[in-house]
Amino acid sequence: MRYLLSILFVCTFMLGCVKRTISITSNPDGALVWVNDREVGRTPVTLGFVHYGEYDVRLEKDGQEPLMTTAWTQRPFYDAPI
Repeated sequence: MRYLLSILFVCTFMLGCVKRTISITSNPDGALVWVNDREVGRTPVTLGFVHYGEYDVRLEKDGQEPLMTTAWTQRPFYDAPI
């Protein structure tokens, strides 16, 4: 019985680990990426986030017109509060 409870305890905490990421690409590569007015790198770039919701995204590259847009991260059904 003690082993069953230990396994249940470990499995419960392992299920709570989720890594949320946003991936941004451009054509051509190498555009400077700003998310919510914070420089995050050059495309292609993947960054982690904590909160679902609205993000302001800006891409800049020499010789190209800057791109400014708003993107939303959607909460998956399994992450919704019960």
